[in-house]
Amino acid sequence: MDEVQAIVFGLVTASYLTVATLGFALVWRVEGFLNIAHAELIAIGAFIAYALSARAGWPFPLAAVAAIAGVAVAAPLIARLAYWPIRQTTPAVLMITSVGVLFVVHGLIETLIKPGTYNFDVGQPSTIDVEAFRINTFELVIVLVALAAVCVTYSLLRRTKAGLLWRARAADESLARGRGVNVAGSSILLWMFVGALAGVSGVLLGLQGPLNTDIAFSQLLLILSVAILAGRENIFFVVMAAVLLGVAMDLSTLVIPGGYRDAIAFAVVLVVLIFRPQGLSGAGAARYGQ
Repeated sequence: MDEVQAIVFGLVTASYLTVATLGFALVWRVEGFLNIAHAELIAIGAFIAYALSARAGWPFPLAAVAAIAGVAVAAPLIARLAYWPIRQTTPAVLMITSVGVLFVVHGLIETLIKPGTYNFDVGQPSTIDVEAFRINTFELVIVLVALAAVCVTYSLLRRTKAGLLWRARAADESLARGRGVNVAGSSILLWMFVGALAGVSGVLLGLQGPLNTDIAFSQLLLILSVAILAGRENIFFVVMAAVLLGVAMDLSTLVIPGGYRDAIAFAVVLVVLIFRPQGLSGAGAARYGQ
C-alpha cells in the first residue's frame, strides 16, 4: 500500500532529523542559545565525506569516520573562537553571532567546494522487500544509526561524569559553577560530541541523495522545527517530534506535490504550538537525560 510505504519513508526521514537535531538541542539546553550554524556543521561533515571518498578515493567507511572526527574537532574550535569570548552576553547575542558563523562557514565551503551538485561514491543500494513495503540498505543504515545515536546520547547524559556536568549546567549554570563545575572543560566535551553528531548527520544526509553547497539552509529550517516542537526538556521528545514531522511530510506526498513537504512540517509545528505552546515535552517534563 502507498500509505505504508510513505510511513516507511517518513520513519527514514525522522531518523535523519533525530540525529541532526540532537546536537542542536543539546547546545540549546546546555549552552542556552540557538546555534543557527549547526546546519553548516552538518554540511562540513557531508562534504568532508564526499571529498575523501569521491575525490581522494578513500573507502567510504573510512571517509565517513574521518568526516565525523573532523567535525568533532571543528565544532569546539568554532565555539572557542566565536562563542566563548561572548558567552556572558544574552542568548540573543549568541544566536545572532551564530548566524554570522553560518555565513562564514558557508562561504568557506563554497570556496573549497564550488557550487553544484555532488554525490557520494557509494554505488547503488540494494532493496529489501518486506510484504507491503520496501526499504533500501542506505535507508536501513540511517534508521539503525539514529537508534544508536539516541542510545549513545542518553547513556552519555545519564551514565558519565560529562553528562552529569552538562545536566548540572542545564539546570543552573551559576549554581554549577559555584559548586566547582569546570565549565570550560565540559563545554569542550559538549561541542566535541555535538560536532560528532553533526558529522554523522552529514554522512547520513549524503546517503539520502545529492548534496549541494546550499543544503544547510533547508536543513536548518527542519532542525529548528523539530527542536521547537520537541521543547527543551527531554531528548526523547526530539525523537517524537522528528517522527511526527517525518511521517507527516512523507504522507503528505500522497495528496500534494513533494515540493511542499517542508511546508507541511512548518504547518504541523504551528498547529501543535497553538494548542501546546511549550512544545511536546510540556512544562513538567524531566530535564535532559533524567
